[in-house]
Amino acid sequence: MSKTIKKLNDVALENMQTTTWHDEYNKSSYIFVANLNYAMNEGDIAIVFSQYGEIVDVHLVRDKITGKSKGFCFLAYEDQRSTILAVDNFNHAEICGRLLRVDHVREFKPPKEYLDISPDDPEIFNKLYKPSGPDGKGWGIFRELTQEELVLKAQIEAQSQEIQKRNEKIFENMQQIKNMQTIIDEDERWDKMLMVQDEKKELLEKIEALQYFNNKMQKYKEIQEPEKQETNEERLLRLQKKQNKKFEKKNSEEKGKERKIKKEKKEKKSKKNKDKDKKEKKDKKSKNHKRDQSQQSDKSDSGNQK
Repeated sequence: MSKTIKKLNDVALENMQTTTWHDEYNKSSYIFVANLNYAMNEGDIAIVFSQYGEIVDVHLVRDKITGKSKGFCFLAYEDQRSTILAVDNFNHAEICGRLLRVDHVREFKPPKEYLDISPDDPEIFNKLYKPSGPDGKGWGIFRELTQEELVLKAQIEAQSQEIQKRNEKIFENMQQIKNMQTIIDEDERWDKMLMVQDEKKELLEKIEALQYFNNKMQKYKEIQEPEKQETNEERLLRLQKKQNKKFEKKNSEEKGKERKIKKEKKEKKSKKNKDKDKKEKKDKKSKNHKRDQSQQSDKSDSGNQK
């Protein structure tokens, strides 16, 4: 409650008067509500303010081009005394994060399109301003479906009924098959078993057809639902993962090349060492052979001298 309204009420109580400042507006059942949250529609406003009386009109002022709320409205009660409770209790009250401004309306003026009507117009009674109702669709109408919504609703109901009928039929067939299995007479049992096989085959065909129909319906619903849009963060994350994979692949290839080069160098070195050892052995062998020959020649020379 604002300080001004509280002060007026205190003055009225001090003077012990039977009337208050509210009586100046006793001929109008409209109130003015400002600083509304822009997300609130006519129904939301009606739900909030209906706790102090029956609402007969909610005229939410909207932008003519975009249709969005401008944040203020004119609201009418069935009983004028409800306006007093609404003004006293909702003025400066916080609704949806905003402080409301609520006051009486001495004389409600309908929108301009209702003021330019000619009195000689034969359809004047159809064009006069009428209460718009809580959802702005007319008094007593809270939700109007479009033609497309009605057609889609009828299709969904028909499809659900068809599925329910098919499921009931399948259940009946399965119950009959279960009951047939309890037959004791052998001959009759064989006859029934043959019949059951045919019915099972037919039942499987029906189940397959029902599954196909359900899959088709699921695809139709997926098409009707809006596709999920990839956010910038998801896109950056996906590109970063892709870049990391490329970098890892490149590193692995480079490491593989380095390992291959090291292996080749090692093989060449080992081969060179082997050749060197082989050559040393060969030289050593040739030296030993020459030394043996020289020793034999020395021995033969000494023998001849003797």
